[in-house]
Amino acid sequence: MLPEVSEEATTPTLPWQDRLDISAAALRPFGPTPTPGAPPEPAADGTPAPAEAVLDPASARMVQDINDGHRILLTLDPVLQDSALQIFRNREVPYAAAVVLDLRDNAVLALAGHSSMDPEVDPLEIATAAWAPAASTFKLVTTAALLDAQAATPSTKVCFHGGLHGIEDEALRDDPSRDTRCETLSNAVGHSYNLVIAKLAMRHLSSDTLLEMAKALRFETEIPFEIPIERSPAHIPADPIERAKVAAGFWNIDLSPMHGAVMASIFARGGVYQPPHIIAQVIGPDGSDLSPARPRPERVLSSEVAAALGEMMVGTTTSGTARKSFRDKQGNDFVPGIKVAGKTGSLTGKRAPALNYNWFIGYAPADNPEIAFAVLLANQPKWRIKAHYAGRRLVEIYIDRRSEIARQRDARLAPDGLLLPERDPSGALLTSSATPPAAKPSKPEPRAAKPAGATPSGDTEPAPAPEPGAPAKTPDPEALPPVPGALPPPPSGA
Repeated sequence: MLPEVSEEATTPTLPWQDRLDISAAALRPFGPTPTPGAPPEPAADGTPAPAEAVLDPASARMVQDINDGHRILLTLDPVLQDSALQIFRNREVPYAAAVVLDLRDNAVLALAGHSSMDPEVDPLEIATAAWAPAASTFKLVTTAALLDAQAATPSTKVCFHGGLHGIEDEALRDDPSRDTRCETLSNAVGHSYNLVIAKLAMRHLSSDTLLEMAKALRFETEIPFEIPIERSPAHIPADPIERAKVAAGFWNIDLSPMHGAVMASIFARGGVYQPPHIIAQVIGPDGSDLSPARPRPERVLSSEVAAALGEMMVGTTTSGTARKSFRDKQGNDFVPGIKVAGKTGSLTGKRAPALNYNWFIGYAPADNPEIAFAVLLANQPKWRIKAHYAGRRLVEIYIDRRSEIARQRDARLAPDGLLLPERDPSGALLTSSATPPAAKPSKPEPRAAKPAGATPSGDTEPAPAPEPGAPAKTPDPEALPPVPGALPPPPSGA
């Protein structure tokens, strides 16, 4: 007799789940979807519509229509997404990625990957793979571990000698006769002083303590997402000297741009972690709502440590390694009224083509966070912008669109279109009918300074290429979306 075999029940894959493809999503305007082949509707004033109407990203959302009738609405803001890609293209960055999260629930507003050096590279992989060293962004992990263990405070001072860019073994050993310069932990974060972070880590943090904090901040950990995110590895050496160097951001730690934005969101949300999501809604062929549940939040860091880190990160943009992209020489903010908490990181590869990996992660506004972000550039020895310059541009664009982004969170799919309900002044929904976004008055784009050059920080950076003057170009009125500020002139020379 054959034994009875009982088959375990398995959860079937939803009919749309294995076909999610961001590259297949297209802009869809609010309102009914036009019938294929039908003539375009005339404007409200009776003016005939052009034969091929160009969609305005500000008045549309990204939707993937699957041929079996399923529709997927993405959380991406088309203006932020396109702006990031336009910045990377205009500045001729070899490899770049930008991720922007809406801190209300870590919805992904931008997930942009760019590769001009190797067209075969998947742009999505550039944003989700841990392909670059974390560099000095890992100082945030070390600082969080120091604060959490009560081994240091922002005002803790460390005295040292030697340079601030590299770390020599002998400089890590205390020498009262030579350690004549002293800096606080707070300044070490804002100015990326390697020796301060390294000496504190060597004195107070074991391998297990540092690794525990790294895991709390999602290193060596799977981050759930509708698209696979490569795990960011963190190899913490047992040797005290080598561990001190890693704690300051030298090798052994890799980071994906998506993880960088998620880590920034933990600090911005007061120590609360929530996995990101890029699906806003899914409907089936019959109009039924099949949207997945939002990922649940989880506290991974005390609110006190997160707040202290945030205050130190503000120093990066006001007086530290990113100050030239956020303040002019007179001390005026390029983004008026908005403080940004951030951390730079820069490390040059050891092997050809020896690209410089340049990071800027953070959140804004610093006093009432709305977005978290990460920007990663891989520049050649001659570069045109750094990551904190691109990060500031994205903050500017978000601030300009913040009310419309909030309004479009109400967008809902229908089998025959994309709806945007209206709300009354109290915030209650008035209708589910399709309405166009409110028109915004046009205004001149703010001017911005040229990209920052090398900064006196602990981040090892190549020297910028010279930027001679170039005649101004006439802006293309059809270019979408607008990017605030002037386009820097291209570098010259071989």
